[in-house]
Amino acid sequence: MNRPAKPLPTVSPLDRPYWEHARAHRLALQRCTQCRRFRFPSSPVCAECDADSFAWEPTSGRGRLVSWVVFHKSYFGSFNDDIPYNVALVELDDGPVVCANVIGAANDQLHSGMRLAAVFDDVSDDFSILRFQPE
Repeated sequence: MNRPAKPLPTVSPLDRPYWEHARAHRLALQRCTQCRRFRFPSSPVCAECDADSFAWEPTSGRGRLVSWVVFHKSYFGSFNDDIPYNVALVELDDGPVVCANVIGAANDQLHSGMRLAAVFDDVSDDFSILRFQPE
């Protein structure tokens, strides 16, 4: 039985650089040129200082597991083969919290504060998706 394809991101001009960096297996985020804070998700204005200037800069790609949920039911047919899978919040050492899957560890091995490093999953010729694995 053929499964439906997983959805791919919709890219906007504001977040296109994120996806270009991800394709090169770099976790790069917007960084305010005024207060120097990284931000995620992409935004035309800094939530910290209201500046509208930013640059895309690589992050360390390292962080800690803050929270997660494990899905035991598939709500979309394209995810049936992945059950059970996790969706995690990872606080980067650089500041922002990002959402991604943790791979390379069983779901019952995940724990708060677990040290993680960014990796990328090439899901198509055009997209690489951020994941994390234990350091």
